[in-house]
This record gives sequence, C-alpha cells and structure tokens, in this order.
Amino acid sequence: LQIRDAMGDILEQLPLALTKEEDAFSKDLLLLMLKQYGLFLDSFQFACKNFKGNAGQTDIAKTIGFESNDEYNEIMFLREITPTINAFNEMADVVRLYSKKPKTAEQRLANLLSEVLYEDSESV
Repeated sequence: LQIRDAMGDILEQLPLALTKEEDAFSKDLLLLMLKQYGLFLDSFQFACKNFKGNAGQTDIAKTIGFESNDEYNEIMFLREITPTINAFNEMADVVRLYSKKPKTAEQRLANLLSEVLYEDSESV
C-alpha cells in the first residue's frame, strides 16, 4: 500500500510546472529508477537465494581461496548487487551534473535509459 500511495503521490504532481526539457528529464530519471529497481529485484532475489546464509558452497569457497564460506557468500552477494549500486551512483552523477551542464546530463541520462531499455528488449 505504501508503494502504491507513493506512486500515486508522484502521479498527482503531473503535469509538472517545468519547461518541456526539464519535464522530460525528470520523467526519464523516474523511468530509469524504476527500470533499475526491476533489475535490482532480479539480482537481489538471486543473491538472497544463493548467497545469504548458504552453507553449501564451502568446497568452492576453499578452492577459490576464501577463508570461509561466509566470506565467499558475502563477496558473491555483493557481486550480484554491484550493478545496482553503480547504476544509482551514475544517476546521482547525472542529477548533480544537471545544474552545471543540463544538455550533457540529458544526454547521459538518455544513454543510461537506452541501455536499460535495450536490456529489456533483449530479454523478450
């Protein structure tokens, strides 16, 4: 219910009192956030299922050189969610860049969004 309410609050603000370019930027950023969240869900579910408290990887962990199964699980869990961390950092960079160089920020956002949309079209 909280997610639905938060999305409803956002939709109630539309249309925004911004220029056409500012409005497009804000909507593209929202779309990128939602798409990235969808990708996060996939990797987070996989990481939780395979590396959260999994005791069955001890042999692999030792073979690879980890000191413990817990260390292996932690590293592998982080490996799975790192693309989300990187994507959120890139989005933050784009937002910070917007105040100084809006056209450059718009282009970077368009590139990030096209990458995510391309990934979606590949999976279909």
